[in-house]
Formats: sequence, C-alpha cells, structure tokens
Amino acid sequence: MLKLFLWLRYLRKKKIVILCIVAVALSVSLLLVVDSFFTGLIEGLKNSLAAQSGDAFAYIYGRPIPRYNAFLNRLSALKEVDAAAPVCMGGGLLWLQSGDVREAAIKGIDVEKDSKFINWRNCLLRQKEQSGPLNFDVAGYPDANGVWVGVKLIAEPNERTDKYDTGEIRKLIGKKVVFTTEGYGGKRKVIPLRISDIAFTDTIWGDQTLYVPFEYLFEIQTDIAEAEYANIFKLKLDKGYSSEAVRSVVSDFWQSYARQDLGWKDDDIFRLNIDYEQEHSYFVELRKQMAILLLIFAVICSVVVLLVFCIFYMIVETKLKDIAIIKSCGASSTTAALIFTGFGGCIGLTGSVLGVVIGYVIVRNVNILERWVHIITGVKLWRRSSYILNYIPNQLNWPDVFPIALAAVAGCCVGALIPAIVAAKTKPVDILRYE
Repeated sequence: MLKLFLWLRYLRKKKIVILCIVAVALSVSLLLVVDSFFTGLIEGLKNSLAAQSGDAFAYIYGRPIPRYNAFLNRLSALKEVDAAAPVCMGGGLLWLQSGDVREAAIKGIDVEKDSKFINWRNCLLRQKEQSGPLNFDVAGYPDANGVWVGVKLIAEPNERTDKYDTGEIRKLIGKKVVFTTEGYGGKRKVIPLRISDIAFTDTIWGDQTLYVPFEYLFEIQTDIAEAEYANIFKLKLDKGYSSEAVRSVVSDFWQSYARQDLGWKDDDIFRLNIDYEQEHSYFVELRKQMAILLLIFAVICSVVVLLVFCIFYMIVETKLKDIAIIKSCGASSTTAALIFTGFGGCIGLTGSVLGVVIGYVIVRNVNILERWVHIITGVKLWRRSSYILNYIPNQLNWPDVFPIALAAVAGCCVGALIPAIVAAKTKPVDILRYE
C-alpha cells in the first residue's frame, strides 16, 4: 500500500511524469500503426495473389489430361480442396491503335470455375449490372474473339481523384485490338481480338492482364484443338491442413484418377507437382524487411528510456528526504528501489494502454483520415490505382499488441532502474542529520 500511495502522490504532484506517459503512448501507437500497416499490406498481397493464382498450382507433367472438368469436380470434392480451376498464362504485346503498343499478360480462364476465386461479376464494367452467365461475347460481332481487358491497359485514372472515367472507358467496348504472343513451337502468333468487357480487379497485375476463354489460349499455346484439355490448375485449399498433407492427398488422388478414370498405365502417369504460391520466399523477405523497419522505429522510440531515466533521476534527487524518512521508519533498501521501479512500470503500463487505444483509433480510421486529407489539401496519400490494395490496411495486428506493450513497460522499468539504485543506497543519517 505504501508503494501505491507514493506512486499516486508522485503522479499527482510531479506533472512532468505525464510527459513520460505521453512519450510511451506515442511510441506504442507508432509501432502498432507501422506494424499493422505492413502486416495488412503483406496479407493483402497474399490474398490478392490467392485470388488471381490460388493458394497453389498443380502441374501435371507430360501430356495434358482430357475432360478436365470431371477431374476438377472430383478434385474439388476432396475435403482439403475448396475449389480448383484450369490455368493458362502467357505474355506479349497489345496493339491498341497506331503507335500505341503495350506490354501485357494474357490469361485463359474457365469463367464458371474461376469465379470461385474471383468475383468476376463485380469486376466487369459491362456485365456487372446484367443477369445471366458471364461471357466473352461482343455485341454486333458474333464471330469475334472477345477479350476482357484490364483497365490499366487502356486508361489512366484522374490525377486528382484517382478514379477512372467509366463513361469514356465504356466507349472502348467493341474496339478491335491485336495481341502478339508466342504460340506452339515458339512461333509468333498474332491474335485479332475485340474488347468484350473491362476488368477492374483492384490489383496491379490483374488490371494489366487480358482475359480470354481458357480453351482458346490453350489451343494457341499447345496446338490442341480438342475441348477440355488442361495440365495446370490453381487450387484454393482448406486452411486447416498442412502443405505436406494436401500435397500427399492430391498426388494420391491424381494417381488413382489417372488409373481408374483415364485408364492410363503406370508408365503413362506423369507425376503431379504442387507449388505453394503463398509460401514463396518473396513473403519471407517482405516479413524480414518489416522486422528491420520495426527495429529502426523501436530504436527511435527507445529515447523514451532515456527520458524516463532523466525524469526519475530528478525525482530521486528532489525526494531524498522522503526516501530517508521511509528508510528510517524501517523500510529496506529493496523497498525503496521497488518504489521507483514500480513507478516506472506503472507509467509504462499507463502509457501502453493509452498507446494501444490511440493506435487502434488511428488504424481503424486511417482510410477516413486519408480521405479528409485529400479533401482538405488535395493531396492523394494512397493512390488506389497504383498500389496492390484499393484501401489502406485498417485492421490492428492484435498478436503484436501484447509484445509491444510489454516492451514499453520493460523499457520504463529499465529507465527507472538507475534512479532506483540511487534511492536504495540513500543513507538516512546523511540526509536527516541537519533536520
């Protein structure tokens, strides 16, 4: 009770300790905001990649398999697999008009199965408000090869509002474009296309891609004209299973399916390989960079420890009489030291709680704050057309809240440690002999 009484007394009388609390709060909130932002950015990148490419790719080496729809329906029925769709990708040059040629990726998709990964209905400009199944049809051109074009391939957002002029973009639907890519055998393939729809995927790579029917691009790349042939698939996996467990189950399923349903002999069954995109070393490196950035900010915020030391040392020097009286009444040196280390921990705890509240408010309302900055100053802090996400990450990274707050409390205790030792070594007879 004596320690608590003195903590409250010093807090009430020494208003300068409020500076310590504010410094701790700002440091904790800064670390939480930075940590939450970059964690959200990495998770957003992973989710965007998962929508475009799935959680994993399954490659069947050798000849492609026929009747892939039947194979994928059976594969999706596995409890470890939530969805599966065929994948066919390439790259080349897109001709829009004379003198306007741009580099672009091209992707063949099975619309029905790919919609389990991406909500294509909400991504398309023309077909968003229409009913019925999605398609690549071009009005007025029944024989044309329709293509969905990523918006960044054909337009740029307004510099001030960061929004696209959908009215002008809509006029491009039906326009003829030409795509040059590498076809079967490494031969150049020139593909005449007409824009069927405009895709707004809210991702950098998705908005710079051409989307065509899967069978059409697969035929160009393999020279196989038969329908329902494929050898690369993207998978959406159940998060409750480990990578190795899913790999084993899918591989065993493929072996069984090839023997029983396709009638292939063992010598004809090429192995199936699963590549986990979400476990790519790229994300490992991003987390390393985030850790380095947090370390830099932590070093900057460590100045709070020095601030606590200076203030507490000053308090000890001005309260030597109080300390001497306490020790003369029977309090031990340890008790005198714990008064100040405990007071430091109390300041750290108070500042940490306040910092968590401030950090939570900032993170949750960061998009609103960004919008108001744009309205007031005209400066666009987050260009949604340029970043991976169309919003600033606004979820507090709760798993890191406790470690950061605990580090703040420990830092305040460390800052108060030397003044506490000085207090412990105080000799009542030296202080009170003239009183």
